[in-house]
Amino acid sequence: MLSALKTKLATVSLAALLALSVSASAQQQRLPDIGTAGGGTMSIEREQLIGDFYMRQIRASAPIVGDPVLNSYLHNVGSKLVLRASDVRFPFKFFWVQQDQINAFAFFGGHVGVNTGLIAETRNESELASVLAHEIAHVSQRHIVRNMEAMERSGPASIAAMLGSVLLGIVNPELGMAAVQASMAGMQQRSINYTRLFEQEADRIGLTILAESGYDPMGAPDFFGRLAAKYRYTAKPPEMLLTHPLSESRISDTRLRAEQLRQSYRQTNDEQDFLLAKYRVLVRHVKRYDAEAARREMNSNDPQVATAARYGYAIALLDDDQAEAAEEALAPLYQAQPYNTFYLDVQTDILLAQQRFDEALAMLEQAYQRMPNERTITMNYANAANQADRPALAVKLVRDYLLREPSNTIAYSLLIDAHRALGDSQGMHEANAELMALYGQFDRAIDHLHNAHRASDNRLEQRRIQARIEQLMAQRDTLQQLG
Repeated sequence: MLSALKTKLATVSLAALLALSVSASAQQQRLPDIGTAGGGTMSIEREQLIGDFYMRQIRASAPIVGDPVLNSYLHNVGSKLVLRASDVRFPFKFFWVQQDQINAFAFFGGHVGVNTGLIAETRNESELASVLAHEIAHVSQRHIVRNMEAMERSGPASIAAMLGSVLLGIVNPELGMAAVQASMAGMQQRSINYTRLFEQEADRIGLTILAESGYDPMGAPDFFGRLAAKYRYTAKPPEMLLTHPLSESRISDTRLRAEQLRQSYRQTNDEQDFLLAKYRVLVRHVKRYDAEAARREMNSNDPQVATAARYGYAIALLDDDQAEAAEEALAPLYQAQPYNTFYLDVQTDILLAQQRFDEALAMLEQAYQRMPNERTITMNYANAANQADRPALAVKLVRDYLLREPSNTIAYSLLIDAHRALGDSQGMHEANAELMALYGQFDRAIDHLHNAHRASDNRLEQRRIQARIEQLMAQRDTLQQLG
């Protein structure tokens, strides 16, 4: 639907974020400790605060995927698993990173990132969900914080090196892993043993979450076992195997546990959405399939694979500027399921590519009435409104949506375009301020708000803007104080 947002690096430095993490213990008295695991080093509130700042940095520096269809899919799978997890202390947030490497990671405050290369490697949704369940277990059991406790005797520098390498690995896996190895070299063996115990705990808890969520628990040993066998003699294994070492005994233990759980839980998930998401990634994000490759698989004996291949074929044609051919390829799918957001998203792009704005708006209005504030429909509708020179409609749609999801960077980008088209300087600067704040660029956000304040001649509006300036200044000062 929308091209990936092009952003600059945040002004909040990585060094400041590391200092924030390291100083958590020293600053602990400012926030209450509610006595959970890991609370001796970092309270739940502080973990959320640090996670929020890390996420702002990641938005600004990592290739986050701005794809509402894939984001909705990942959110749905992740939320299904979180419902079955215990010890959930805060809302989970799932996001995609545009990386071919096979990897997933979790960090402070319930943030879980998934590389696009991971879904390209998995064969079914149970395998994908097994990785998510494992990462959810790491978060719910506070393994990062508990490992920090185990490493306290190694000194703040070691902790800082570990945390820095985690974030660096998101942006550049090769450099990140080198940093991990360098930092781990100086740590005590006890810390490594703790990590192994945490992996075992995440395996056990993750499998239970997986099975109770209606997935096949064999997805975990099948995927990890296949991955270990594929890269056993490779000099450069995937990031996931470096951060989650897979010994034969660990895979055997996981398989035994999965077989036991399989007797108690029945698989209930449908594979169609998984396959649609996978083909979307294969064609558009990791570029492993072109139109011809997708077209060949349309003849598959598996009807769900054939459907997903046709969907991928339509995307490939559209991305190759063949909108008419793409519409013809997609037609059987869209006509059968006009409210399927995978199909509706591509059909929107087809109509916009041909400047059939009225048709696009009519289609999206009908879908919006049926599913108001659904992410994919709303973002498509607002984008179509902008392209059809109806920015006032885009403003209304996005503002309503942001009440539900205030951290959606795509929405703010659309809002900026709409206010610019309206000639609304105040609204444009306010939307820019919120977008910059989500990237951790607080000074730039405050500058935009000052411009918005000057553009307004309404005292109530000026007071509201001034209050927001003070809020952002407080956030910025909190980071600086903790650093």
